[in-house]
Amino acid sequence: MTLQLNPKARAHARDLITEGRVDRDSPWSIDADDENALLGEDDWAQYGLWFLGLDENEASDTKAHYRYPVGKAGRVYRSALIAIRQRAGQQDAAGIFDAAGELIELIDGGQKDPDHDGAARDGNGRDKIANILLDSRRLAMSASPWALMPECLAAVTHPFAQPPQMRPVMSRNPSSSPAAIAVLSLTGVITQHPDWMGDTSLDGFMADFMTAMQDPAVGAILISIDSPGGSVYGVQEVSQMMLSLREQKPIVAFANSLAASAAYWIGCSASAFYCTPGGEVGSIGVWQAHMDISGMLDNAGIQTTVIWAGKYKTEGNPYQPLDQAAQAFMQSRVDDYYAAFVDAVASARGVTSDTVKNGMGQGRVLGAQDALKQNMIDGVMTLPQVLQGMARQITPKSPQPVRKGSGSHRSRLSVLV
Repeated sequence: MTLQLNPKARAHARDLITEGRVDRDSPWSIDADDENALLGEDDWAQYGLWFLGLDENEASDTKAHYRYPVGKAGRVYRSALIAIRQRAGQQDAAGIFDAAGELIELIDGGQKDPDHDGAARDGNGRDKIANILLDSRRLAMSASPWALMPECLAAVTHPFAQPPQMRPVMSRNPSSSPAAIAVLSLTGVITQHPDWMGDTSLDGFMADFMTAMQDPAVGAILISIDSPGGSVYGVQEVSQMMLSLREQKPIVAFANSLAASAAYWIGCSASAFYCTPGGEVGSIGVWQAHMDISGMLDNAGIQTTVIWAGKYKTEGNPYQPLDQAAQAFMQSRVDDYYAAFVDAVASARGVTSDTVKNGMGQGRVLGAQDALKQNMIDGVMTLPQVLQGMARQITPKSPQPVRKGSGSHRSRLSVLV
């Protein structure tokens, strides 16, 4: 696959953003009906305006030629651009990666548009500074340790981020299954608690997980994962809990299609871990960032006075450059979390910590076949194949009423009978 930037789509997206035709908040998804609506009466030129990438190995009158949709229904989706940054970064499509970043900045009002009148879209420099200062969540959260693909942090820290909405639950019925298979979804950015603006909270996930573990009608648990990872907080505890319980009941993790960083940490703690043929897993590592905005504040004529008590209380604050002592301490915290991550993977996969550190992508995500070669997963299968395999392994349970989760918008539990 040879991916190239589609300059017409970039220009089209800029025009839509300029006109205010933007969806800043909704999660991104596109299905066949959406694509057909973009295509209209086989208008491939119009269709191409919605796709930031082109696959030169495919014919221009096929959908396979057009990659990385930026929106649908007449609007550019900010969440679609975040997804493009994630995928393009993995595939070394630098031009597409940069173009998506420029469009995100244009939506956020943080950059000038070089192909238009050049006027700053957020007013003057002081407005930009005010927006940054008011968005304290971005500063605080970026300074926390993350087991997350770095290009996805903006999906959490963006000031327009919203709590997750109710998602439909898919139900299947493997006829050969003598007992129920509970399916839990681990999707989007992972945070420990639901008020942290992630897509999946570990609190809610573990509540559903324990419901399935304790239900005698459930013979096995499938965790369907599509996540770039998230905060490190709570992940180690979830991993240890799953490791301690996976002998009681089969727990199968399935990357459908991305299990990166914290999501991989959780997934590899299952009894078995599979990946869809087109999926990716890995990103074993931890990072955090320090944002020094002191120079920008000086340029805007804003002076900040920090008042504190406690020797290290203001260490790492964004209003001054990071000193060596503070950086060393931050590095020690990252190293501690990384060591816990590596040890958890080594224990779950039955390898040494050195094997994890010196292989398994070394912080990169790997495609399904490469991950299988490095013992990061147990097989490459489709979802129906995984379900069929699980159905053959579980044994009948005593008939019991099947619980379907809490019913809240954070519940991701479905039971297949």
